Amino acid sequence: MEDTVVNRFTLLLLVGTSIAGGNAFGQNQASGRAGNSGVRVAQSPFVPARSNAVPRPSRPVGRLVSQQSVIAGDGDGEVVYEDAPEIVLGESYNPNEGLAEIGGGCTSCGGGGCASCGDACGSPFGFDLCNPGGLGRRQLCIALPSHGWVSVEYLNWYQSGMETPALVTSSPVPTAQNLAGVLPLATTLYGGNNDILSDRMNGTRVRFGWWFANNPNLGIEGEYLGFGTRTENFDQQSNGSAILARPFYNAVTGLEDSELVSFPGVLSGRVRTTATSKLDGAAVRFRRLLCCSSGCAYSPIACGPVPSQSRIDATLGWKYLQLNESLGIQEDLTSLSINNPGSFILNDNFQTRNQFNGVELGVQWMGRRGYWSLDMLMRMGLGNTLQQVTVDGSTQTTQTGASTTANGGLLAQRTNSGTFVRNQFGVVPELGATLGYQMTQRIRLTAGYSFIYWSNVVRPGDQIDTTVNPNLLPPENPTQTAFLNPRFTFQDSDYWVQGLSLGGDFRW
Repeated sequence: MEDTVVNRFTLLLLVGTSIAGGNAFGQNQASGRAGNSGVRVAQSPFVPARSNAVPRPSRPVGRLVSQQSVIAGDGDGEVVYEDAPEIVLGESYNPNEGLAEIGGGCTSCGGGGCASCGDACGSPFGFDLCNPGGLGRRQLCIALPSHGWVSVEYLNWYQSGMETPALVTSSPVPTAQNLAGVLPLATTLYGGNNDILSDRMNGTRVRFGWWFANNPNLGIEGEYLGFGTRTENFDQQSNGSAILARPFYNAVTGLEDSELVSFPGVLSGRVRTTATSKLDGAAVRFRRLLCCSSGCAYSPIACGPVPSQSRIDATLGWKYLQLNESLGIQEDLTSLSINNPGSFILNDNFQTRNQFNGVELGVQWMGRRGYWSLDMLMRMGLGNTLQQVTVDGSTQTTQTGASTTANGGLLAQRTNSGTFVRNQFGVVPELGATLGYQMTQRIRLTAGYSFIYWSNVVRPGDQIDTTVNPNLLPPENPTQTAFLNPRFTFQDSDYWVQGLSLGGDFRW
């Protein structure tokens, strides 16, 4: 009887021990599955998915499983769910993510810290644009949801030079009066094969924007581009000892000819030209995240692994450009002939305005490796260019103390004067690359290069017709009805600007 009691007590003790051990073993198995599936526990926010992993700085995107209930949470925003087929972790939004951890530790991130935007499931195209070949290159997401940014850059750019015909010429003394300043034997002092307004231009570019809080993959950006007025002057004068002239093609004789500015014993004079150019632009565009990926990369500078990032955005918006230019030529002449005294002031003015309005499509790639970054963009603007050309001239004659003013100079006469407007289809592609270095959490220094091309632009030098009927020169007498030159015809040309930029951006 006592043996029976002892045996029953031993059996009960063994069963209880087995049940307790089974529960502990089941808990260990659950922990093992959680570790193998890449799930982190709330009490330790940096438990890796594998034993050789290290903390990752990117924001993991939690995937919620149906029939979940919140049972625990910690100060880092981690939430643990249970009562589901599989334990899944999620994180709440931290406004400082993507900033404080720049250059921090990293992990292989192979479990998909960027799963919402870096894989085929997250891409609107159905495949990973960041890694289309599936090579498994590991990079770090740089999506900054609900963050704003502003950048300011100093621009040191150059523009395509303005082409003009030969505007001022000279000949050696003692060239005959009828050949003085006449092409092709004369020397060109201004215009001709030498483009004008080709020196550097200083400007500023400001960009600002933010990501929408309720849709962190969508943002809006504004941009302003502006340069000061670029001015180029030419000034030449002579008391009559040197020959100065303004060349043209004589429509009556069919030969090259010139108007004298200075000639020994005939005229003393001064000729001045002023050319100006000013470029401004603006844009408003939406930015849509296409894909991003994250991971680690080796840095020879840091001699170790650093976070690496890659992101591709598409942009869609509106682009505006305005180019205002002018070219003015003025002569101040005094007769040296005793029998024909007097003075003359002639003005020729050519002004142009181009305004582009159109839709802008683009794509922008951004990469990070530690504290260094490289951004590259490619955009295309398609729209309308409003072209406006204004031509006017005047001649002031002073003889025996009386002055009279008539419309028309030399290259701007009644036959081509006025304001002319038309619309043309315009194409504005843009390329850019920017190298950056992260100085602090929020401040980055940048240096870059940009290139912008603009088709179908009118420029003052191209609107000059050098074919002139000298009988039309003021005062016109008698009124001419034949060889009505110069004439106006729209002349298009291509325009581009390119150069370097230095600046920085601030993110919050």
